[in-house]
Amino acid sequence: MRIQTTRFGEVEINDAAILTFPQGLYGFEQRRQFCLIDHRPDSPLKWLQSVEDPALAFVVMNPFEYFPDYEVLIPDEEADALGLTDPSQALVLTIVAIPSDPYQMTANLLAPLIINGDTNLARQIILSDPRYSTKHRLLPEAAASPFPAPKGAAPTVSPPS
Repeated sequence: MRIQTTRFGEVEINDAAILTFPQGLYGFEQRRQFCLIDHRPDSPLKWLQSVEDPALAFVVMNPFEYFPDYEVLIPDEEADALGLTDPSQALVLTIVAIPSDPYQMTANLLAPLIINGDTNLARQIILSDPRYSTKHRLLPEAAASPFPAPKGAAPTVSPPS
């Protein structure tokens, strides 16, 4: 299948690789089909691109690469809705926000995306764990940018080069 995107132009995707979010994502409930596109071969980041809306894409990542102690306890009703019978079936991703100063990027650890790797059925769930927030810093404070973003700068995401 070919899809049109605003960031990548026309992209060929395998129909079997389409992720279905029956409830959509929070704030984007009408968009239910997505695919993953690599940012770059060596990057931990990927794009969650809407199959239905060429302009809708989110930067996502595997949170365990940056937060090895991250715990996602999937409620039974969510696991049942996804058809998860074994934890090894679950792929966990988090949405990343990249502001104009990329040293300030954050991951939404409070509302991870859970994907059944066998069926590509997916949901965004909200954890009740007070350790997590929607803006968990990816880089330590000591890695502050030598070029801070100007005050009032709007967040931007650059397409892959």
